[in-house]
Amino acid sequence: MRCQTLVLTLGLLLTSVAQAQWTEDTPVVLKGKIVSMDTRVRTGQVVIRNGKIEAILSASATPPAGAIVIDTKGYIYPGLINLHNHLKYNFTGLYDVPKASANHDQWPSGKDYQRYVNNPTALVTGSNFYARQDEALKYAEVRAIVGGETAIQGAQNSPAISRTLVRNVELKNFGEDTIGQRALTIDSLFWRHKEDVMPSIKRQRAWLFHLCEGIDDYSRKEWSDSGWDPTKPFSSSKSARNRPGVVEADLVFPGLVGIHCTAMEREDFKQWKAITGGVPKIVWSPTSNLMLYGATTDIRAAKLEGALISLGTDWAPTGTKNLLWELKVADAYNRKQSPRLFRGDKALVELVTTNPAKILGWEDRVGKIKVGYYADLIVVDNIYSRSGYKNLVMAHEVNIQLVMVGGNPLYGDEAHLEKLKVYNGQKQYERLPGSSDTRPKVIDMLQDLSARKGDMTLAEVIKNLEEGLDLDTAVLAKILNDGKRISSTKVSYKARDYVRANLKKKLERAQMPVPASLDDPDSDLTPAQLETYIELKYPNLRKIDGLPSFYTDPLFLDRLEKNLFWKDLGFDLRKYLPPEIAVLKGMNAALSQDD
Repeated sequence: MRCQTLVLTLGLLLTSVAQAQWTEDTPVVLKGKIVSMDTRVRTGQVVIRNGKIEAILSASATPPAGAIVIDTKGYIYPGLINLHNHLKYNFTGLYDVPKASANHDQWPSGKDYQRYVNNPTALVTGSNFYARQDEALKYAEVRAIVGGETAIQGAQNSPAISRTLVRNVELKNFGEDTIGQRALTIDSLFWRHKEDVMPSIKRQRAWLFHLCEGIDDYSRKEWSDSGWDPTKPFSSSKSARNRPGVVEADLVFPGLVGIHCTAMEREDFKQWKAITGGVPKIVWSPTSNLMLYGATTDIRAAKLEGALISLGTDWAPTGTKNLLWELKVADAYNRKQSPRLFRGDKALVELVTTNPAKILGWEDRVGKIKVGYYADLIVVDNIYSRSGYKNLVMAHEVNIQLVMVGGNPLYGDEAHLEKLKVYNGQKQYERLPGSSDTRPKVIDMLQDLSARKGDMTLAEVIKNLEEGLDLDTAVLAKILNDGKRISSTKVSYKARDYVRANLKKKLERAQMPVPASLDDPDSDLTPAQLETYIELKYPNLRKIDGLPSFYTDPLFLDRLEKNLFWKDLGFDLRKYLPPEIAVLKGMNAALSQDD
């Protein structure tokens, strides 16, 4: 899964010390307090080799010969597993939810949503525009790993990320592909092909499905709709609704994982348990739920029926940047409940480690620190010495010292990566924008050159995304006019032809002059024509001044606290900010822009 030693000659990778460096079969020893999630927290050493945890030694034991030893003076945890996200949107920032919604069909509308979420994403990632979806997905993976995530759900099946940085849970992992997902509810297309897809769904070890997202009866009927009449045509319309819930559709099986489940009640969870003979499996995204609906999943009811619960960040427009902060929202929410939903910080940490591993059927591979498990690990500063579990709940992105996926050290403090990722005097990493000069964070984006755009640095990813956000029509003209190479001898101009034809239609509809060049199939599109096209196609679009910071900072919390529901929740997330994050840090102040 992971590439080994690479010799890089890129200019940004400056020369440094020469020493024995990481390879898959070189033992790496992490010394620190081990939060195994299986036994008590204790000081010791984790030995990693060939992608797995080879041994767990006492603090005084002698490390293996030839080992690279890192004395972390911190806590060592299993990597965090994020079971719900929409990766391609994660280069955008929080947007102001303009009004309350009762279900998931209501909020994806209005000028604000188009302006700050849908239109920028369509422009930047769309194949007929800047076509930067690969960059968007890579950026989202960086955002995840900065927050200690080693696995994430919600990626497109893209060769640009199939073997890079964090694990994408619905793609191939551990030599198998047993996880599936569906981002949409049951619609007419799904229903028409139900019999064709059902066998493959039922074979999945875990099938993640958006379920009952909302707070009204319309949402709850996605679980079970007694009004469903199989003798009548399928219909999603409100006036003539005839749509089954997952119960009627025979989709309640042991592998079902419900994302959100905000409209479900205890009797629904009880029914789930009765049908499967097992416990309900739920992905909880409290931040997004509270921002959109002012309410979240009835976790107490789910727990009374033995539900297995994990956390997911949902997406950038209405979610936290990473699981570190979704964990803090869960903690803040838990403290407002009486009695509390989760007793002790360990139960919270289980939401991002052991529980998601069990949900995925990966409980014998990741989610704990045990001999023979894959070395998906994170190292976090010791900021709360009395409890390793509380320590993670309180940790900020700056406290992440090291992230390893399958034993490969991919992100963290330069002081650690210097010992692990310098080959023949060349640093195989680059600096994270916005990180401290006194404690720079670095990332290895180039550890798998066989991936699509596997040689693309983070600096290039950021540059390419910002060109789209800047609406640089000269760049767009070059992309479209150069075409897309589909073989060594053939170039496709499908995107250029599509835009030319659609621009002509929009100009005619708006009764504007149509340039003669639009009737010439071989003519190039000009930046001015593309500027007109974007204005006509996306009238509500507003320029977003750059990418948000990878770190959670006061600027992000300022924006979050403006949400129409959030300000009344009484959550004090600022208490989780470390003293050094007292001022805005990041690539820019994109999130501070007014509507």
